[in-house]
Amino acid sequence: MKKIFPLLLFALGSASFYLPDALMPYYNPEYVEISSTVWDGDKYVMVSMRREEERVKAKYFAARDFDGTSVPDRYNKWAAGKNIILVCSGTYMNNSYQPVGLTIDNGIMVNNTLSDEFDGLVIVEAVGGIRVSNLEEGNIYIKCNGEDKYFNIRNTWDIDEFIDCAKSVEATVFQTHLLVWKNELQLKNTSGCKAEPCERERRFLAVCKDEDGKLRHIIVHSPTYSTLYQGTNKVLRFLREFKDMQEVVFMINLDTGYQDFFTLYDKNGNVKNDIKGEKTLDVAVNLLAYYFQ
Repeated sequence: MKKIFPLLLFALGSASFYLPDALMPYYNPEYVEISSTVWDGDKYVMVSMRREEERVKAKYFAARDFDGTSVPDRYNKWAAGKNIILVCSGTYMNNSYQPVGLTIDNGIMVNNTLSDEFDGLVIVEAVGGIRVSNLEEGNIYIKCNGEDKYFNIRNTWDIDEFIDCAKSVEATVFQTHLLVWKNELQLKNTSGCKAEPCERERRFLAVCKDEDGKLRHIIVHSPTYSTLYQGTNKVLRFLREFKDMQEVVFMINLDTGYQDFFTLYDKNGNVKNDIKGEKTLDVAVNLLAYYFQ
């Protein structure tokens, strides 16, 4: 095994030890586990991330900036000097490549129309946390001006106050399909496919409680072609039955269609091919990144 020894520096008659940045781990593998397995005849690749101590953080880029800066350019500028774990395409957009549903990007309003089609509201906090609320329950939580607040944003008064709050804390908010909520599958098995091909490889973001009750942010990649319903149902069973997750708190879809971009890094900052998108960064119109701090 290769050994790394600290360098000895002498300055102004005193000595100090340091480990050069180039030799520091890109991220601590105790917080990030990359694994692959075959279960029930299908292959699954997982990136499981611990959120204890908030060392692992999330960042979402929902749309181009107000000055016209593209999402890839925004990401590249932001990512400089950061220890990126993974970066991938996010979720739904319309034919004009704009996010569908209520969208706030780092406190800036992008789309103020609440969609009836999506029951999941994702909140990515400026401090790196990520949560999903079920709009059907009408109790979206956000911390605003030091207070814990809850909103039913399908109520006109509440949505205006929620938007003001999200702007003030520079949160990023977007809507998406809520595929799983508190261990329960939310999709119906319908025969028709509207917005996407019926079968394709699938990729999901799940937040789970493991057998010890600890939160895990998990990217699950399923290369086996399936419908959204089939893929969601299989991954839910995989997490519960094989990975022994106590609870799948929520699971949402990540795009494997038009903007199928995904780059994963190992602990030394090298690109890994365990999960790899078919498209390049320049096609991305929204991006989800996880990084280590």
